[in-house]
Amino acid sequence: MATPPQALRFVHFTDTHIMAGGTWRPRTAGFDFDTAASLRRVVAAVAALDPPPAFAVLGGDLASPDLLRHAPAATADEYEPSYRLLREILAPLPCPAYYVMGNHDHRVALARAFGLRGSALDAPRHESFDHGDYHFVTLDSQKAGSVSGLLAESELAWLETDLAAHRDRPTIVFVHHHPWPLGIRWLDALMLENGEALTAGLLRHPQVSWLICGHVHLDQMLQRQHLTVLTTPSTCIRFSKLSQDMALLPGPPAFRIVDLLGSTLSTRVVHLQGAELI
Repeated sequence: MATPPQALRFVHFTDTHIMAGGTWRPRTAGFDFDTAASLRRVVAAVAALDPPPAFAVLGGDLASPDLLRHAPAATADEYEPSYRLLREILAPLPCPAYYVMGNHDHRVALARAFGLRGSALDAPRHESFDHGDYHFVTLDSQKAGSVSGLLAESELAWLETDLAAHRDRPTIVFVHHHPWPLGIRWLDALMLENGEALTAGLLRHPQVSWLICGHVHLDQMLQRQHLTVLTTPSTCIRFSKLSQDMALLPGPPAFRIVDLLGSTLSTRVVHLQGAELI
Protein backbone atom coordinates (compact mmCIF):
# COMPACT_ATOMS: atom_id res chain seq x y z
CA MET A 1 0.00 0.00 0.00
CA ALA A 2 1.35 3.40 -0.99
CA THR A 3 2.17 5.78 1.82
CA PRO A 4 -0.31 8.70 1.81
CA PRO A 5 1.25 12.10 1.12
CA GLN A 6 2.07 14.26 4.12
CA ALA A 7 0.87 17.85 4.35
CA LEU A 8 3.59 20.50 4.37
CA ARG A 9 3.30 24.22 5.07
CA PHE A 10 5.87 26.94 4.53
CA VAL A 11 5.79 30.74 4.35
CA HIS A 12 7.41 33.16 1.93
CA PHE A 13 8.04 36.76 2.89
CA THR A 14 10.23 39.17 1.06
CA ASP A 15 11.62 42.66 0.53
CA THR A 16 11.97 43.31 4.24
CA HIS A 17 14.41 46.20 3.59
CA ILE A 18 15.74 46.31 7.14
CA MET A 19 17.92 49.37 7.74
CA ALA A 20 19.57 49.86 11.11
CA GLY A 21 19.65 53.46 12.27
CA GLY A 22 16.61 54.97 10.60
CA THR A 23 13.34 54.62 8.71
CA TRP A 24 12.73 54.47 4.98
CA ARG A 25 11.63 57.76 3.39
CA PRO A 26 11.28 57.11 -0.34
CA ARG A 27 12.28 60.02 -2.55
CA THR A 28 9.07 59.71 -4.56
CA ALA A 29 6.68 59.39 -1.59
CA GLY A 30 5.70 61.72 1.21
CA PHE A 31 5.92 59.34 4.14
CA ASP A 32 8.39 57.56 6.41
CA PHE A 33 8.12 53.80 6.96
CA ASP A 34 9.57 51.75 9.82
CA THR A 35 10.55 48.52 8.07
CA ALA A 36 11.69 46.87 11.30
CA ALA A 37 8.32 47.43 12.99
CA SER A 38 6.41 46.05 10.01
CA LEU A 39 8.59 42.93 9.87
CA ARG A 40 8.06 42.35 13.59
CA ARG A 41 4.31 42.24 12.87
CA VAL A 42 4.82 39.71 10.10
CA VAL A 43 7.03 37.50 12.28
CA ALA A 44 4.43 37.60 15.07
CA ALA A 45 1.70 36.59 12.62
CA VAL A 46 3.81 33.72 11.28
CA ALA A 47 4.58 32.55 14.83
CA ALA A 48 0.83 32.38 15.53
CA LEU A 49 -0.06 30.22 12.51
CA ASP A 50 -1.87 26.94 13.14
CA PRO A 51 -0.45 24.66 11.92
CA PRO A 52 2.99 26.27 12.10
CA PRO A 53 5.18 26.38 9.00
CA ALA A 54 7.98 23.87 8.53
CA PHE A 55 10.26 26.63 7.24
CA ALA A 56 10.32 30.19 5.92
CA VAL A 57 11.90 31.47 2.74
CA LEU A 58 12.98 35.13 2.77
CA GLY A 59 12.79 36.25 -0.82
CA GLY A 60 15.52 38.89 -1.07
CA ASP A 61 16.18 42.58 -0.45
CA LEU A 62 16.52 41.63 3.18
CA ALA A 63 18.63 44.61 4.28
CA SER A 64 18.86 48.03 2.65
CA PRO A 65 21.03 50.54 4.49
CA ASP A 66 21.69 52.11 1.09
CA LEU A 67 18.11 53.42 1.11
CA LEU A 68 18.80 55.53 4.20
CA ARG A 69 21.11 57.82 2.29
CA HIS A 70 19.89 57.17 -1.27
CA ALA A 71 23.36 55.99 -2.25
CA PRO A 72 25.05 52.61 -2.47
CA ALA A 73 26.26 51.15 0.83
CA ALA A 74 29.10 49.24 -0.72
CA THR A 75 30.90 47.61 2.17
CA ALA A 76 30.06 44.64 4.32
CA ASP A 77 30.72 46.74 7.43
CA GLU A 78 27.97 49.17 6.39
CA TYR A 79 25.51 46.33 5.90
CA GLU A 80 26.25 44.17 8.93
CA PRO A 81 24.28 46.22 11.52
CA SER A 82 21.16 45.88 9.39
CA TYR A 83 21.60 42.12 9.03
CA ARG A 84 22.18 41.80 12.78
CA LEU A 85 18.91 43.68 13.34
CA LEU A 86 17.20 41.36 10.87
CA ARG A 87 18.52 38.32 12.74
CA GLU A 88 17.16 39.70 16.02
CA ILE A 89 13.72 40.38 14.50
CA LEU A 90 13.55 36.86 13.03
CA ALA A 91 14.43 35.15 16.34
CA PRO A 92 10.77 34.42 17.31
CA LEU A 93 10.13 32.48 14.09
CA PRO A 94 8.94 28.96 14.94
CA CYS A 95 10.93 27.40 12.09
CA PRO A 96 14.24 27.54 10.20
CA ALA A 97 14.69 30.14 7.47
CA TYR A 98 16.34 30.16 4.05
CA TYR A 99 17.65 33.35 2.48
CA VAL A 100 17.41 34.50 -1.15
CA MET A 101 19.66 37.30 -2.42
CA GLY A 102 18.09 40.46 -3.86
CA ASN A 103 19.55 43.47 -5.60
CA HIS A 104 19.80 45.46 -2.34
CA ASP A 105 21.60 42.68 -0.43
CA HIS A 106 25.28 42.19 0.37
CA ARG A 107 26.49 38.58 0.14
CA VAL A 108 29.46 38.90 2.49
CA ALA A 109 27.59 40.79 5.21
CA LEU A 110 24.67 38.35 5.10
CA ALA A 111 27.00 35.37 5.41
CA ARG A 112 28.83 36.95 8.34
CA ALA A 113 25.68 37.91 10.24
CA PHE A 114 23.93 34.56 9.83
CA GLY A 115 26.96 32.28 9.87
CA LEU A 116 26.25 31.00 6.38
CA ARG A 117 28.85 28.80 4.77
CA GLY A 118 30.01 28.57 1.19
CA SER A 119 33.07 28.21 -0.99
CA ALA A 120 33.48 32.00 -0.97
CA LEU A 121 31.45 34.54 0.98
CA ASP A 122 31.06 36.80 -2.05
CA ALA A 123 30.04 34.00 -4.44
CA PRO A 124 26.41 33.65 -5.63
CA ARG A 125 24.33 32.01 -2.90
CA HIS A 126 22.17 29.20 -4.25
CA GLU A 127 21.16 26.02 -2.53
CA SER A 128 18.68 23.17 -2.64
CA PHE A 129 17.08 21.11 0.09
CA ASP A 130 14.42 18.44 0.58
CA HIS A 131 11.53 18.59 2.99
CA GLY A 132 9.04 15.79 3.19
CA ASP A 133 8.20 14.62 -0.33
CA TYR A 134 9.32 17.89 -1.95
CA HIS A 135 12.47 19.50 -3.30
CA PHE A 136 13.22 23.22 -3.02
CA VAL A 137 15.77 25.42 -4.79
CA THR A 138 16.87 28.99 -4.02
CA LEU A 139 18.68 31.05 -6.66
CA ASP A 140 20.79 34.21 -6.54
CA SER A 141 19.81 36.75 -9.20
CA GLN A 142 21.86 39.66 -7.91
CA LYS A 143 23.67 41.59 -10.68
CA ALA A 144 26.37 43.85 -9.30
CA GLY A 145 25.45 47.52 -9.45
CA SER A 146 22.03 46.89 -11.01
CA VAL A 147 18.41 46.89 -9.87
CA SER A 148 17.52 44.29 -12.49
CA GLY A 149 18.67 40.70 -12.04
CA LEU A 150 20.81 38.15 -13.83
CA LEU A 151 21.55 34.47 -13.25
CA ALA A 152 25.15 33.53 -14.02
CA GLU A 153 25.72 30.81 -16.61
CA SER A 154 27.39 28.75 -13.90
CA GLU A 155 24.28 29.03 -11.73
CA LEU A 156 22.01 27.94 -14.57
CA ALA A 157 24.31 24.95 -15.14
CA TRP A 158 24.18 24.12 -11.42
CA LEU A 159 20.38 24.37 -11.51
CA GLU A 160 20.15 21.97 -14.48
CA THR A 161 22.31 19.42 -12.65
CA ASP A 162 20.27 19.76 -9.45
CA LEU A 163 16.91 19.39 -11.18
CA ALA A 164 18.12 16.39 -13.19
CA ALA A 165 19.09 14.69 -9.91
CA HIS A 166 15.61 15.23 -8.40
CA ARG A 167 13.24 14.26 -11.21
CA ASP A 168 11.13 12.16 -8.85
CA ARG A 169 10.29 14.99 -6.43
CA PRO A 170 7.81 17.84 -6.93
CA THR A 171 10.00 20.95 -6.93
CA ILE A 172 9.49 24.63 -6.08
CA VAL A 173 12.09 27.23 -7.08
CA PHE A 174 12.67 30.66 -5.48
CA VAL A 175 14.38 33.67 -7.05
CA HIS A 176 14.18 37.38 -6.26
CA HIS A 177 13.54 38.89 -9.70
CA HIS A 178 10.48 38.09 -11.81
CA PRO A 179 11.33 36.36 -15.12
CA TRP A 180 8.28 37.42 -17.13
CA PRO A 181 6.63 40.83 -17.63
CA LEU A 182 3.86 41.79 -15.22
CA GLY A 183 2.37 44.43 -17.50
CA ILE A 184 3.63 47.27 -15.27
CA ARG A 185 6.09 49.28 -17.33
CA TRP A 186 8.56 50.52 -14.73
CA LEU A 187 8.83 47.16 -12.95
CA ASP A 188 9.22 45.24 -16.20
CA ALA A 189 12.30 47.34 -16.95
CA LEU A 190 13.85 45.85 -13.77
CA MET A 191 13.14 42.15 -14.14
CA LEU A 192 15.42 39.11 -14.55
CA GLU A 193 17.43 39.87 -17.68
CA ASN A 194 17.83 36.22 -18.67
CA GLY A 195 14.39 35.16 -17.52
CA GLU A 196 13.82 33.24 -20.75
CA ALA A 197 16.93 31.14 -20.13
CA LEU A 198 15.66 30.30 -16.64
CA THR A 199 12.20 29.53 -18.03
CA ALA A 200 13.60 27.19 -20.69
CA GLY A 201 15.54 25.32 -18.04
CA LEU A 202 12.54 24.95 -15.73
CA LEU A 203 10.20 23.85 -18.52
CA ARG A 204 12.57 20.98 -19.35
CA HIS A 205 11.69 19.52 -15.95
CA PRO A 206 8.01 18.67 -15.48
CA GLN A 207 8.48 18.19 -11.74
CA VAL A 208 8.91 21.98 -11.45
CA SER A 209 5.48 23.60 -11.38
CA TRP A 210 6.06 26.70 -9.27
CA LEU A 211 8.50 29.62 -9.20
CA ILE A 212 8.08 32.11 -6.34
CA CYS A 213 9.57 35.62 -6.55
CA GLY A 214 9.82 38.89 -4.66
CA HIS A 215 11.17 42.23 -5.94
CA VAL A 216 7.88 43.71 -7.20
CA HIS A 217 6.27 44.44 -3.79
CA LEU A 218 2.88 43.17 -5.00
CA ASP A 219 1.12 39.85 -5.54
CA GLN A 220 0.59 38.49 -9.02
CA MET A 221 0.27 35.10 -10.71
CA LEU A 222 1.55 34.27 -14.20
CA GLN A 223 1.23 30.98 -16.10
CA ARG A 224 3.18 29.41 -18.96
CA GLN A 225 2.67 25.74 -19.85
CA HIS A 226 3.11 23.74 -16.63
CA LEU A 227 4.97 26.54 -14.81
CA THR A 228 3.25 29.08 -12.54
CA VAL A 229 5.08 32.18 -11.27
CA LEU A 230 3.91 33.78 -8.02
CA THR A 231 5.09 37.11 -6.65
CA THR A 232 4.70 37.99 -2.97
CA PRO A 233 4.11 41.50 -1.61
CA SER A 234 6.66 43.17 0.62
CA THR A 235 6.59 43.13 4.39
CA CYS A 236 6.80 46.92 4.20
CA ILE A 237 6.14 49.34 1.34
CA ARG A 238 3.75 48.34 -1.45
CA PHE A 239 4.00 49.25 -5.14
CA SER A 240 0.83 50.32 -6.89
CA LYS A 241 -0.82 47.79 -9.21
CA LEU A 242 -2.53 50.60 -11.14
CA SER A 243 0.26 52.96 -12.16
CA GLN A 244 2.65 52.38 -15.06
CA ASP A 245 5.13 54.67 -13.27
CA MET A 246 6.63 54.20 -9.84
CA ALA A 247 4.03 54.77 -7.13
CA LEU A 248 4.72 53.68 -3.54
CA LEU A 249 2.19 53.01 -0.80
CA PRO A 250 2.80 52.68 2.97
CA GLY A 251 1.96 48.98 3.29
CA PRO A 252 0.13 47.05 4.51
CA PRO A 253 2.73 44.40 5.38
CA ALA A 254 2.06 40.98 3.88
CA PHE A 255 3.37 37.44 3.56
CA ARG A 256 2.46 34.27 1.66
CA ILE A 257 1.33 30.93 3.12
CA VAL A 258 1.86 27.83 0.98
CA ASP A 259 0.23 24.49 1.83
CA LEU A 260 1.29 21.35 -0.03
CA LEU A 261 -0.42 17.97 -0.14
CA GLY A 262 0.64 15.51 -2.81
CA SER A 263 0.49 17.30 -6.16
CA THR A 264 -1.78 20.04 -4.82
CA LEU A 265 -0.48 23.48 -3.86
CA SER A 266 -2.76 25.94 -2.08
CA THR A 267 -1.56 29.45 -1.39
CA ARG A 268 -2.83 32.75 -0.06
CA VAL A 269 -1.40 36.13 0.81
CA VAL A 270 -2.06 37.45 4.32
CA HIS A 271 -2.25 41.25 4.62
CA LEU A 272 -1.76 42.86 8.02
CA GLN A 273 -4.22 45.77 7.91
CA GLY A 274 -4.30 47.61 11.24
CA ALA A 275 -4.93 45.01 13.94
CA GLU A 276 -6.59 42.71 11.43
CA LEU A 277 -5.30 39.91 9.25
CA ILE A 278 -7.06 39.97 5.86
